[in-house]
Amino acid sequence: MNDGKQKTKEEWETLGVQTFGLTQDLFVPIAAAGIGAIETYIGVVKNTVLGRKRPINAVVVEVKPPPRNPRVPLWRQPEADRFHRRLHPPRQLWVHVDYSGYRRAWNRLGFPELGSGVVLDHIRNRAAVRISGYRHPFVRLCPVSMETNTSSGLDSGQEGMEKVELRKLEQQPDHIRRRMKHCLSAPIVLADPIDLTKMLDIPPGLSELQGTASILKLFYLG
Repeated sequence: MNDGKQKTKEEWETLGVQTFGLTQDLFVPIAAAGIGAIETYIGVVKNTVLGRKRPINAVVVEVKPPPRNPRVPLWRQPEADRFHRRLHPPRQLWVHVDYSGYRRAWNRLGFPELGSGVVLDHIRNRAAVRISGYRHPFVRLCPVSMETNTSSGLDSGQEGMEKVELRKLEQQPDHIRRRMKHCLSAPIVLADPIDLTKMLDIPPGLSELQGTASILKLFYLG
C-alpha cells in the first residue's frame, strides 16, 4: 500500500526506474505494470471501471502531490501553480492501454469538463507499450491541446522515435540492451523531460524537439 511518502532517486533507481536526473518534485509516474504497482507506488485507487475483455479498464487514483523544490526554476515561473496542478493533480485517471472508452470514463467519473480542442493524451506512448510486450499496460491520462498531442504523436516526434528505438532493441550494444530491459522490468515508468513538456501542454516539437529544448533548463537545478 502506498504510504504517501515520496521515493528518493536512489529508491526509484533500485527498482530499475529511470529518473532522468530530475528532482523528486518532477518524478511523475505515467505508466504502471498493473493495479498492484499503482497502489504500491502511486496512490490510492478510489474507483474502478470493470471490463469485459479484461478485469479492469480504468481506475481513479488519489495521490498526494509532492512539495516543490524552490531551487527548481519551473516553480519560479508565473504559471508555476498551473504547472504543478497539471503534473500532480490529486485525482488522476489511469486506463488500460487497450481501453477505448477512456473519454466516457473521464466524463462519468467527475473529472473537469474537457473544452473544445482538448484531447485526453496517453502520456506513455501506447504503441511503445505494445511493442515492449505490455510490460506497463496501465497509463495515465492528461488533457492537452490537439496541437500538443499531434506534435508528439507523429513519426518524426517523440513517440515515433521511441517506437524505432524499441523495435531496434535486440540490435543495440549489450550494455544499452541490458539497461533498457532493466527499465522495462520496473514497476513504474516516470515521465522524461519530453513527457513533462507535453503534460505542461507545450508542444514538444518534431525531430529536434524545439519545444522541449526551450523549456528543458526549467526542469533542472541551476
